[in-house]
Amino acid sequence: MVYHFILNPMSGKNLKKAKKSVKAMTDKIRSACQKRQLSYRIYYTTSVGDATDYVTSMVNSSQDRQRFICVGGDGTINEIVNSAPASPNVEFGVIPHGSGNDFVKNFTHTELFADIDAQIDGEPVSLDLIKCNDMYCANMINIGFDCSVVKEANRLKKMKLVTPGLSYIGGVVVALFKKYGTKMRLIFDDGDIIDSTLLLTAIGNGKFCGGGFDAAPEALLNDGLMDIAIIKKVSRLTFIGLVGSYKKGTYLTNKKAQKYIKYKRVSHFKMEFNDPIPICIDGEIKGAKNIDFSIVRNAFNFVIPKGSSMRFSNEGTGTQS
Repeated sequence: MVYHFILNPMSGKNLKKAKKSVKAMTDKIRSACQKRQLSYRIYYTTSVGDATDYVTSMVNSSQDRQRFICVGGDGTINEIVNSAPASPNVEFGVIPHGSGNDFVKNFTHTELFADIDAQIDGEPVSLDLIKCNDMYCANMINIGFDCSVVKEANRLKKMKLVTPGLSYIGGVVVALFKKYGTKMRLIFDDGDIIDSTLLLTAIGNGKFCGGGFDAAPEALLNDGLMDIAIIKKVSRLTFIGLVGSYKKGTYLTNKKAQKYIKYKRVSHFKMEFNDPIPICIDGEIKGAKNIDFSIVRNAFNFVIPKGSSMRFSNEGTGTQS
């Protein structure tokens, strides 16, 4: 097997600090791989989408078993899964180095994801992806208020002294005091149609977004279903009263929240908007007017570091609701 380690030397606000961090990680990788006499490569990305291109190129050039371990956050995971190799010989792993790192929260002992030896000794599991038009999502898609929060948080992250955690909280505050509410039409295969101005819609393969918001509390990475939280447009005062329950993922049992939130678990549905709007896919902002969502079963092999396990798993196919 060939081990590929993909690093971004330009990540973070402080370029000098980022380069120092990448050098330290490079030294750890080389030490671990040379000690085990492994076949390995270290690749440094140069632009957005470069990780996808690299993985695609390597997969097309060899039929050998390959493991790609990327240093980055949820956006990096999105890049590598969009290389879309549903091949038994291709495995993906991640060493968290982003602002949210929500995908790895679906696993136990998340500190082991930063352990090179645990990554090398890890075992792959087959996980689903959400396909939205021609794009793939590993973790979550956010539309409406949540997407606005990500846009504001990305802006705030560029400011000095603003940590990733503070940037998201600041994004919530800024978005809350701007005009919000998005006209959406959701069309489900069971005949249910929701045509309304909504606060947000969160579509989860995994459970978490926004640095730890449990937006899709019943989501499983391998159950063949998307979990959809559909939240009505509410007053700012009502929002403030419910946001804690939304963050903790307790809104499904919160009687006050149940008046405003609908939760569905499906394998396919469609969304339509009056005009193209921004949507957030694994933390990355895209744009769309009409979206076809479907689950792709067993779409990629993800490496769980040795000593960690999937916190939430289901070998069955689940049922729609």
